[in-house]
Amino acid sequence: MTKGVLIFAFNNETIDYVKLAKLAASRVAQFLKVPVTLVTDVQVDKENLFDNVILLAKELGQKRLFHDGSLKNFVDEWNNLSRHTCYDLSPYDETLVIDCDYIINSDFLNCCWGKTSDFLIFKDSFDLASWRNIKEFNHISEYSIDFYWATVFYFRKTEKNQLFFNLVEYIKDNWSYYVMMYQTLSSNYRNDIAYSIAIHMFNGFSKENFIEIFPAKIAYVLDKDHILSFEDNKMTFLLEHPSSANEYIVSKTEGMDVHVMNKLSLLRLMDNKELYV
Repeated sequence: MTKGVLIFAFNNETIDYVKLAKLAASRVAQFLKVPVTLVTDVQVDKENLFDNVILLAKELGQKRLFHDGSLKNFVDEWNNLSRHTCYDLSPYDETLVIDCDYIINSDFLNCCWGKTSDFLIFKDSFDLASWRNIKEFNHISEYSIDFYWATVFYFRKTEKNQLFFNLVEYIKDNWSYYVMMYQTLSSNYRNDIAYSIAIHMFNGFSKENFIEIFPAKIAYVLDKDHILSFEDNKMTFLLEHPSSANEYIVSKTEGMDVHVMNKLSLLRLMDNKELYV
């Protein structure tokens, strides 16, 4: 059985997602020690980081608001509409899909390989800024279904999973209908919400067990926070102050995988200190 990681990276005018994917791949090599395949729309040298580079035409993106800390924001394209193609594109029997801004600092995700589960995903989460309201990551709307994180998930090549990803594509293609049906918090397409809806439908519109939950919570910092330093498996963040927009609170982690949503902050850190070989 072959196994490996799949990363999607489509640049916009502001954010170099391919550069972030190189960082993510270096962390996979260090902590998970499995091959990595990159899916992108531009020519990329493997640089001893990628086992494969798959070229895929970029779908027409949608505009969204990004933050770079508490005081700065901007609008740019978000081009991550092709994630459902992971089943067809993956060269592996067992695939772990990760966001390029998910920074691996441990071997925890190796728990997925060789299990009897065909599909693993994160459901519960925690914000390093524990004082913030995380309600939006509990349910896709106030009175709707459970929220699942498409940031990281694992699947095997099975007929059932192929049907699941076909369903995700169908939801994407009929997004306006599902926004109304599930009263989602965002009218823009979001992988997290599409996967949450597909899981709910695949479970027979109930809380059955089509999927298995990773035995941990996914840790994250928002794009209103900054990453300050990064060395080996230690990270230091400046977290948005609960009552002052121009102040931050320092938080440090060690050996903890973290979803770092402020991509510009990560890129600035990479420019000051190369974090991949």
